[in-house]
Amino acid sequence: MKIAILETGRINEQIADRFDRYPEMFRTMFAAIGDADLVFTDIPVLEGVFPDSVDAYDGYLVTGSAAGVYDDYDWIDPLKAFIRDIHAARKPLVGVCFGHQVIAEALGGRCIKWPDGFGVGTCDVTLANTPGWMPDRESVRLIHFHQDQVTALPEGATHLGSTGYCANAMYYIDDHVFSMQGHPEFSADYTAALLNLRAADIGDDRVTGAIADLAQEHEGTTIARWIQAFFASHMTSKSAA
Repeated sequence: MKIAILETGRINEQIADRFDRYPEMFRTMFAAIGDADLVFTDIPVLEGVFPDSVDAYDGYLVTGSAAGVYDDYDWIDPLKAFIRDIHAARKPLVGVCFGHQVIAEALGGRCIKWPDGFGVGTCDVTLANTPGWMPDRESVRLIHFHQDQVTALPEGATHLGSTGYCANAMYYIDDHVFSMQGHPEFSADYTAALLNLRAADIGDDRVTGAIADLAQEHEGTTIARWIQAFFASHMTSKSAA
């Protein structure tokens, strides 16, 4: 299955020599579950590069970014338009952090800069329900690093999960959109480096608490399996049709 990783952000240049780019983080995450069925291609949409057609790939994954969905970058509106095309074609689409937010905005939801600052560290996402491609469980633990959050879900979306800081931490739309605020692809080391780099913006107390939280095991590989099952279920239903 050919998956396009729509790259919307880059590692901060102050730590870029120590960590992989975001698409590579996702490849590492999927490699940890031994998935050979997903073949990834990086598409640097933040440089204005887009696939020629939504049919060029079987599915899409939108990465995180330091950008906000409300920022005046010349690639954001074309990305929203492309997301609407993906949605109209019912291609499977996964959003992570900024990806989660921009999918919501593109499809009629709302995302804002949260007035209470950043949500950072490892925390549980309480699950409201479980679609067919997810196992039946009550929560999943993920690394989070965000200030913006989705305050209104897009039309047709089903609320899937929340944290103590973020009401709309996960949602899905029918069988073709799966979106989350957390970062299954982040490592504890990368998150700690980013926390220290952004400490002045986040606040020392939150940074200290978040770094302590990183001692908890997060379930990025669990999410990788869910994403794998999400893509596979879409292909299965397409074949059955």
